Amino acid sequence: MKRRTIYNIMYAMVAMILATACDDKNDINYEPGSPTANGSMAVYFDDSNPTEFIFQPGEATEVEIGVSRLNGIETAAEVPLIVTADEGLSVPATVSFAAGESTATVKVSFGNLAESKKYNLKVTVPEEYADHYTTKPGATAYAGYIMVATWESISDNVKMLWATQGVENEFTTSLQQLGNTNRFRFPNFLNSGVDYIFTVGSNSTKFAGYYSITTYANYEPYEGTEAKAAYFFDDATQSYPTWTVADGTVEVADICILEDYGTTTGYSCISIYKRSGYVYLYWTDYTDGSTEYYNAVEFWWE
Repeated sequence: MKRRTIYNIMYAMVAMILATACDDKNDINYEPGSPTANGSMAVYFDDSNPTEFIFQPGEATEVEIGVSRLNGIETAAEVPLIVTADEGLSVPATVSFAAGESTATVKVSFGNLAESKKYNLKVTVPEEYADHYTTKPGATAYAGYIMVATWESISDNVKMLWATQGVENEFTTSLQQLGNTNRFRFPNFLNSGVDYIFTVGSNSTKFAGYYSITTYANYEPYEGTEAKAAYFFDDATQSYPTWTVADGTVEVADICILEDYGTTTGYSCISIYKRSGYVYLYWTDYTDGSTEYYNAVEFWWE
């Protein structure tokens, strides 16, 4: 009798476990989000906002974060913000929309910040002003950081070789890093008057032992699908730099920097350890109408 009773208890326990496993209500821990408040303006932070702001000392004292609204555009409004920011940053507790305007800005101000330190901030739209369910080009929360950093030289004796229309050009320049960030530059790249600014990423599959270069600033994206590339461009003047090489006998109209082609990555690459690398040019256009392809710029330093 005793053994039989134990079996009965075991069967009952198994039945309870199976019943619980099949209970949809117990299986699902989902809790529905808060519904959109009636009359919500559906305020959000624009996707176009950068998540990092890096400046040289004294270059800036404030940044702007774009905010938009979907509803209530016909009337002026002041929207409260939930702010978390490191000491040293001043972030307003509200953002004001003018009547008839769907966009506004949050101005974050700062004084003297410690170099190479990230000052983080997060700004959130309160629930009564948010809409989490309508598709929009942004989000109800923004997070980013501000940093002050200076360009520091890795080498002031970088040699570059670049062949143009059969003439070999040699340049001497610097390789600089912005504070302790992953941002580097060659000032006055190829005597163009414009800095080539880039970041360093994963291993190059084109050149073993080197790391891929991605153009960061002073560029316009190449729109072809077969390659990842960047047109060299002057962000300050919004124009393509044009300059002479080969002792003034050759004039460059534009260059396109090749980064990846198909599944091969890191055509443009660098190795700090090897003290060398390539800025691989997809093509170079000249003002006489001619074009050269795959004329890489090789660089190295001692």
